[in-house]
Amino acid sequence: MADKTLPITGGCLCGAVRFEATEQPSWVGFCHCRMCQKAYGQASGIFMGFKGAQKRALRFTMGKPTYYKSSAWLERGFCSNCGSPLGIRTPQGHSVMVGTLDHPEEWPPNEAHSGIESQIPWDIIHDDLPRWRTEDDPDFVAAKEAAERREG
Repeated sequence: MADKTLPITGGCLCGAVRFEATEQPSWVGFCHCRMCQKAYGQASGIFMGFKGAQKRALRFTMGKPTYYKSSAWLERGFCSNCGSPLGIRTPQGHSVMVGTLDHPEEWPPNEAHSGIESQIPWDIIHDDLPRWRTEDDPDFVAAKEAAERREG
């Protein structure tokens, strides 16, 4: 990914929650899984992710999201005032929805399409990015294994 202008900034619809990232993201990609479809009311979600120690590069500068634990392995953040979905957090990393960025046009997906087992047939995206089933997505596998260790 070519270097883009930093910091990366964004926030919710009403402006109560704002964030910035001081490093380039690890990835930008699509998720077509059924949970994302339901959580965002869309055919897919487009996320910008920060992994491992890099997740400290993403911080909230105004307000904080409210989190909903949608599974044993991840929490979905949203603005409790306007309801805007903001992203996901797991022990392995954090992500924000590309649509919440101040300049989403600067961050086209570069990683993959995940959750393709649930991709809606008419949601046709023409690109050469790899396509993974949820159970083959390395980030999903790592988050699920970490959750299972915590519960076990």
